[in-house]
Amino acid sequence: MFLCALFTCAPAGSAADGKKQDAGLWAFAGVSPKPFGGKWQMLYGLEYRSREHFRETSLWCVSVNVNYIFNSFIQIGTGYEFFMNREANGRFRPEYRYYPEAILAFGQGAFSTSLRSRVMNTFTRAGDPHWEGRNRLKASYAVRGTGLKPFVAAEPYHGIYPEKHRFRKIRYFAGCSIALNSRQKFDVYYLREDYLHDSFLRNVIQIEYNFNF
Repeated sequence: MFLCALFTCAPAGSAADGKKQDAGLWAFAGVSPKPFGGKWQMLYGLEYRSREHFRETSLWCVSVNVNYIFNSFIQIGTGYEFFMNREANGRFRPEYRYYPEAILAFGQGAFSTSLRSRVMNTFTRAGDPHWEGRNRLKASYAVRGTGLKPFVAAEPYHGIYPEKHRFRKIRYFAGCSIALNSRQKFDVYYLREDYLHDSFLRNVIQIEYNFNF
């Protein structure tokens, strides 16, 4: 209720139109089969995002991600995302992204931490690449006997080319992972997206559902 009141009081907008804040809902549903045994992990996903105080669709996205698990500490993988971005005139514009990634994880008792690094190329035309890095540091705590795992995270974005080696934006996360059973879980969290050079803030309620088999 507090977050909804906060979003209602904040002025809507986007970095592109000069406004300073916006709020929205991001919802993701994913399916994770293990087609090649326990060392491989795949994720097929569908995502919806809203903006303008939850009133307007921002984008739809379908994605696929595959990771190879070396051990409990190291994973490497790659992914592809296809976006349909809603423009100001109401039309949808396609956008594409692919990336390699590496994940380092460490756990001690109920506490766990991970670092996920990606190098992404996001583009609307194949001849017009836009390379960018993002690195998410996450810490979580498993509450014994409950299936709850509260977490916090931070994820800065930065340019790859030397002249663009600066942080463009950073995301802050605070939420909880809820395991329904061994195959299903929900992640519910608040996300704050800070565009550092545009003085623009986005407040997001995000819900993720994952089914493993």
